[in-house]
Amino acid sequence: MTEGQRQRLLIDTFASLALEGMEPTARDLAEARDYIAGRVTIDELIARAKAEYRANLKR
Repeated sequence: MTEGQRQRLLIDTFASLALEGMEPTARDLAEARDYIAGRVTIDELIARAKAEYRANLKR
């Protein structure tokens, strides 16, 4: 996937969130920038989200 394709994907994703009344956090935006630039893959972002979710379940 090209940088432009990744950017378009995230624009659409954030638009869907906005339609549901949700806003991305500063962290979401930072991770989106990293993803668009190719510094992190979608698989890495998913793994981070899953790890954070599991950690929060244990609290």
